Amino acid sequence: MTNTETPTSPLPPGEIPPALSALLPKRSAGLKLLLVCALAVVMIIPAMLVYGVVNERSEGLELAVSEVSESVGGAQSVLGPVLAVPYLRRPDATKPDAVVYGIAIAYAETGRAQAEVTVTERQRGIHTIPVFDSQIRFDAEFDPAALRNAVPPDAEAIWPDARLYVGVSDTRGIKDVIGVTVQQSDGRRFDVAMEPANRTTNGDGYEPVPHTHNTLAGGEIPGLETLQDRFRVSADLRLSGARRLAMGPFAKTTELHMTSNWEAPSFGGGVLPDTHTAGASDEGFSATWRVPYLARGIAGAGPRLNLSEVTQWNNRDMAVRFLKEVSPYQSVERALKYAAMFIGFVFLAYFLFEVTSGARAHPAQYVLVGLAQTIFYLLLLAFSERVGFDIAFAIAAVLTVGLTALYAMAVFQSRTYGLRALGIMAGIYTLIYVLMRAEDHALLAGALASFAAIALTMFMTRNVDWYGEGKPAPA
Repeated sequence: MTNTETPTSPLPPGEIPPALSALLPKRSAGLKLLLVCALAVVMIIPAMLVYGVVNERSEGLELAVSEVSESVGGAQSVLGPVLAVPYLRRPDATKPDAVVYGIAIAYAETGRAQAEVTVTERQRGIHTIPVFDSQIRFDAEFDPAALRNAVPPDAEAIWPDARLYVGVSDTRGIKDVIGVTVQQSDGRRFDVAMEPANRTTNGDGYEPVPHTHNTLAGGEIPGLETLQDRFRVSADLRLSGARRLAMGPFAKTTELHMTSNWEAPSFGGGVLPDTHTAGASDEGFSATWRVPYLARGIAGAGPRLNLSEVTQWNNRDMAVRFLKEVSPYQSVERALKYAAMFIGFVFLAYFLFEVTSGARAHPAQYVLVGLAQTIFYLLLLAFSERVGFDIAFAIAAVLTVGLTALYAMAVFQSRTYGLRALGIMAGIYTLIYVLMRAEDHALLAGALASFAAIALTMFMTRNVDWYGEGKPAPA
């Protein structure tokens, strides 16, 4: 039997079959808007790749800080003079050889510290690391009765092993002998030889002084078991480090006065200074802290106290960070959090140009515009490492705004739309900068900007034939 059907000729490349073409509108603004929204979501992928680059470069900064810290010491946390005495207890009278050891701690009644800090900068690759050299002097007044009372009533103090301790978090920064002098009420003075404190069990069987955050140096003060009057201790410490210097409230009532040549300190820790001159002069700053006993929240004396409560756990330390500005990586990372929103703004602007001009933009052109917005963050990161965030933002924004405006002029074949794109893109990047600098109000500003963008889009497209069926819009 002969087949008389005419063979179907293949469609030309890119042509939609007639049966399918009849089901689709020839020019649907609604489908185009859905496609544009989908492309905006897809552009999050390259933005996330940039996010990975930011993390990698941030790790490079931390590596540079670690390399500098190898020679000068890292972030330093200082503990002023405290007294400690080990003791033993025999909980079972029938077993005299069964003993339990402990440590009794007594903090100073009052303490004052004076710190003179000189900050310089060291270069590691493209990174500039602030390092400091500080001269710290402690003056503390102790009541020996407080240490004796800290020993449990059923315990026996080991007075030959009583010590005065001073601590730092990174001993690589100690640049000289720690000079300690004791002055008693009768006028007698003597120096205390400081040595590294044991970090393992003592030969007599008791554990070292509880501390996990600081490395301690200790020296013997004889006669504490019989001394009645209060005595004063002065200690001098020369210490270097990088980026951050903190001091714990080493006395029941602690005062700290710090002076430095650094112009822009960042005060942190658990206690802010009562007074400071930061920002008032280009020659440095001075600051004064005071932490009273009740605000410190730590017992003045007692058994088994951990010295790390003062410098770490209690969050009552007085700290200064020596930084020029917020890390550029933190600023770029914050900007990337809004990348999807701002790429969406740009796409909406191009879509409105397309709707109002009658010209058509290909999806590939939207992708190119989205990639240009993503590269903006790479430019921002690259320039921020060298000239700072503000100047870097200006450079990256001018390049990106200029590129997208020129491209809009070419796509829509109109200088007018190029100028409109220039104005809209400039406004978008101004909004990005405002969000980066007004961190406390970033959410409010971003929400209002998003609402305004959607409202404008709804107004501009209120008479658009979304189905593309050629029907006149209702009056």
